[in-house]
Amino acid sequence: MLCLTKKTEYALIALGYLAERPREIFSAREIAAAFGLPLPLLMNILKSLNRKGMLDSTRGTNGGYRLGRNLESASLQDLIDTVDGEGAGRALVEVHQDAEGHEHRPLSTRAAVHALNLRLARFLNEVKLADLVMPGRRIDVPVERVSTRRSTPVSVLAGSN
Repeated sequence: MLCLTKKTEYALIALGYLAERPREIFSAREIAAAFGLPLPLLMNILKSLNRKGMLDSTRGTNGGYRLGRNLESASLQDLIDTVDGEGAGRALVEVHQDAEGHEHRPLSTRAAVHALNLRLARFLNEVKLADLVMPGRRIDVPVERVSTRRSTPVSVLAGSN
């Protein structure tokens, strides 16, 4: 099963929280406390999202974050690149190699893995963050499909079976 990293999951949690309260400003501490997230990691994630325009920040004692203008056009791939590093989601299915770096798979298997990576990359670029976190726009997922595990399967986010 394909899973998102903790950083991407925490970013989606924070974006969803802010999307439900679009006119309010929340500190990283408030968001972390609301979900039991590690504050130092969340602070770094929020700073990265702010640099890419997905969040706006306000400094000062009453400062914090709110949704940015760039959220409408940003894709899930943009989010992954922002919090996990450029190209982090590009090779989602690994091709296993031996200690010398040689693949011991038939060419047809390598071609299938390459094709799968291309399709997954296209999917990640097509899914807009606003469609994942904005109330009224979220992709509908039956409640029985939502897992209580800590990892977030990509298939759950996409609402596929």
